[in-house]
Amino acid sequence: MSSGLLSIARTALLTHQSALQTVSQNIANAETPGYSRQEAVLVANTPLRMSYGSVGTGVHIETILRRRDILLDDNFRSASTLAGGTEMRRDLMSQVESVFGEPSDAGMASALDAFWGSWSDLSASPNSVAIRSVVQQRGRQVATLFNEYDTQLTQQRSSTLERLQNTVGTINAIAEQVAELNARIVTSESVGQTNNDLRDLRDVKLDELSKIAGTRVLQQANGSVSVLIGNSTLVDSSTARPLSISLEVPVPPPATPMADIDVKIRLGGSLDRLAPLGGELKAIVDVVNTDIPDARGRLDAMAAQFAQAVNTVHTTGYTFTGNTIPGTAAGNFFDPGSATIPVSAATLKLSSAVAIDPTKIAASGNANGPTDNSIAQGVSALRIADGTVSFTGSGGASESGSFLGFFRSMVTRIGLETASATDNATVYRSLTDQADARRQAVSGVSTDEELVNMMRVQQSYQAATKLIKAADDMMQTLLSLI
Repeated sequence: MSSGLLSIARTALLTHQSALQTVSQNIANAETPGYSRQEAVLVANTPLRMSYGSVGTGVHIETILRRRDILLDDNFRSASTLAGGTEMRRDLMSQVESVFGEPSDAGMASALDAFWGSWSDLSASPNSVAIRSVVQQRGRQVATLFNEYDTQLTQQRSSTLERLQNTVGTINAIAEQVAELNARIVTSESVGQTNNDLRDLRDVKLDELSKIAGTRVLQQANGSVSVLIGNSTLVDSSTARPLSISLEVPVPPPATPMADIDVKIRLGGSLDRLAPLGGELKAIVDVVNTDIPDARGRLDAMAAQFAQAVNTVHTTGYTFTGNTIPGTAAGNFFDPGSATIPVSAATLKLSSAVAIDPTKIAASGNANGPTDNSIAQGVSALRIADGTVSFTGSGGASESGSFLGFFRSMVTRIGLETASATDNATVYRSLTDQADARRQAVSGVSTDEELVNMMRVQQSYQAATKLIKAADDMMQTLLSLI
C-alpha cells in the first residue's frame, strides 16, 4: 500500500511542479505581445481494477492548453483591416490636402483674386505700362502655382508608390514567415502535442497581415493555416505566393503622355488585377489610382480652360506702340500649348511675347482706340463668369462652375475626404481596441489570477509532500512490528 501511496505522491509532485512551471511561464510573459495564456490540464491516471473496485494511481498532465478563441481572432482581424485602411487613407489624404494649403494668403484663391483685380486696375488705366507689368506678374504667379501644385502631386504620387512597394515587400516577407511557421508547426505537432509558442508567433504575423493586406485565415486539420487575400490564396501550407506591382497602361494608349498610370497588384504568376483589396494596401492603391489622378485631372481641366478663356478674350484685342494707330492685333496671353503637349497644370505659362514684354498685353478691343478698355473689362469679368470650367470625374459625374468656385469645390472635396477618413479611422480604431479587449479577456494573462493559481498549485504540491511523509510513517510502523 505504501508503495502505491509513494507512486501517487510522486506523480502528484511531478505534475504540480509542471503546473507551477506553466503558471510561472504565464506570469513571465504577461506583457509579451501576442502571448496566449497557457493552462495545464490535469487528468487522473488509469486506475487499477481490483476485485473490490478500481484503485487510483495518481495524476498527470494531459496537455498544456493554449487559451485562444478563433472567432475572437477573426473579429479582431476584420476590425484591424478596416482600422488599418482608414488610418492609412487619413494619412495619405492629409498629405494631398497639404499640397493646396487652403485657405491661405499665398494660395490659388488669393492669386486668382489678385489676377482678376489687376485686370480691373488695367481697365481703369488702359494706357498704363506699370499696371501691365502687374498683370504680367499676377498671370505668372497663377501659372507658377499651377506648376507647383502639379509638381507636389507628382512628388506625393512618387512617395506613395514607394510606400506601396514597401508594403508589398512587407506582405511578401510576412507571408513567407507564415508559410515557414506552418511547416514547423505541422512537423512539431506530428507527435500529437500542440506547439503553443509557434502558434502564438504565427498569430502575431497573421494579425500584421490583416492590418496591412486585409487577409482572411482558414484553419486546417493538420495545424497549418491558409491565408486568403482578395479571393485568392496567399499562403497554402508551406507555400507562399508573392505579390507584385505592375502598371496598367490603357489600350489603346492615349494620344498624349499620361502623368498618372494606374497600378495593379498581381498575385504569383497571374496577370490579372488582384481584387478585392483590403487594409493599408487598398488605401494606398486607391490614393495612387483614384485620388491623386482625380486632383490632377481637375487641376489640368482648370488650367487648360483658364488659359483658353483668357486667350479667347485677349486675342480679340489690340496693343499700341506710342500713339500709332491702328493698333496691332494681340496674341495669346498664355501659351496655348500644342496637340502633343496641351495646356495642363504642369505646362501652363505666359506666352513668350507677354513673358518678355508687358506692352504685349491688350486692354483695348478697338484698333483705333488706345484708351478703350473693353478687353481688360472682358478678362476681369471672367472672375464671376459661371460655367467657365467643366470636368467629368472618373465616376462619370459632370461638374462645372466659375474658376474660383471650381477650385474651392476641389479643395473642399479633398478636405471632406480627409475628414471622413479621419472620422472612420477613429471609429474603426475604437472597434479594433474593443475586439482586442474581448480577445485579451480570453487569451491575455491576468497576473492576479495567475498568483491565485500559483498558491493553489503550491498547496497541492505541499499536500503531496505530506502524503509522502504519511507513507513513510506507515512504512516505519510496519518495520517496527517485524
